[in-house]
Amino acid sequence: MKNLITCLIIFSFTHSVFSQVNEASTTIEKNTVYAEAFGQGFCWSLNYDRLFNTEKRIMNSYTAGIVYVPQSIQFGDGTYYGIPLSYNWLIGKKSHHLELGVGLTSLLVNPNSSVKSDFYTYLTPKIGYRFQRPQGGLFFKATATPMIDLLSVNTYKSGSNKSRSFSTLSNVVGLDYPAFPWPGLSIGYTFK
Repeated sequence: MKNLITCLIIFSFTHSVFSQVNEASTTIEKNTVYAEAFGQGFCWSLNYDRLFNTEKRIMNSYTAGIVYVPQSIQFGDGTYYGIPLSYNWLIGKKSHHLELGVGLTSLLVNPNSSVKSDFYTYLTPKIGYRFQRPQGGLFFKATATPMIDLLSVNTYKSGSNKSRSFSTLSNVVGLDYPAFPWPGLSIGYTFK
């Protein structure tokens, strides 16, 4: 009888230990903070990504970020402020994923200028590779993120007079193209 009780106790402890290990190993870390060069943020951006539908074969995430490019680095035609937003589909298992996404980025250029300021909104579909371990840690992705002009507003100021010109599908971020191919490279950290 003692042996039977001892075996039952050992079995119950063993079962609970393995149950906890399995539970912990299936937990997926869902939050990521990352910096992106080029990509959706035109020059660079700081972004937050949140995974959901993690129990399905195709996971989803949404991303929101901020863009600040000072005029002093001479990238483009002034100081840029912006917000990139996207919705993503992740296909793959474990750490390696094909990332497909669609997003919008709005940029305000030289808002304090006494001569000219611009506002751009462009569509940013993307396809790329994402490395993101389920248990968190290093995050990396490389994407092709073409920019497609949805709305360009150019404001010219002369004293107290202002004039505006509007265009669509003609001027991606002042480059005078309706669409422009653009790569993106990101590195960050995934956590709980």
